[in-house]
Amino acid sequence: MIAIESFKKFRAEDVIAILIFACIWWVLSFIFNKFLGSQFSYIFSLLLATTLMSFVVHLVRKAGSATLFYLISGFLTYNINNFGAIGLDKIIIFLIAGLIFELFFIIFKLEFKNVQFDIVIATSFSSMSIPVSIGFLISFGTAVHLLGATINLMILSFLIGLIGSIISFLIWSYLRRTKLILMYEYMP
Repeated sequence: MIAIESFKKFRAEDVIAILIFACIWWVLSFIFNKFLGSQFSYIFSLLLATTLMSFVVHLVRKAGSATLFYLISGFLTYNINNFGAIGLDKIIIFLIAGLIFELFFIIFKLEFKNVQFDIVIATSFSSMSIPVSIGFLISFGTAVHLLGATINLMILSFLIGLIGSIISFLIWSYLRRTKLILMYEYMP
């Protein structure tokens, strides 16, 4: 069932919050990429991205917030090679991941005892789409030739997305009743 209440206009505060979280990811991605190898940089950057993106969705609660987060992050991390792609390829990869998130988030509205399974499922599948997008954008032939490695990376990315969304939920459940969050939610 598609949740119509998810389609609301973004407030200026929403865009600023998304921009702040994207900048946090940009700074930490730069640090991860500088001091970690490419494999660990991918893992930690994806874990951080999924955690921050899920938190943004919890905070903003509007359709399009994940895609906007990914697009802003893609532009900010344009030159950082933490996902095996840079430049326009990276922005396209993040756009695809954001659209997959939005598709799952809008269609599956599942909540059980305050756990929003729609965010968990959407984050996991959007993370899983990143290696596929990288493979097809960088080199279709190589992606098909290394299908086993691509599938393994998809499973790893799915699990990283699952872990990131659970971490985000735990942080959100702790912070959602704080004064700062309540002030943000009830701003005119």
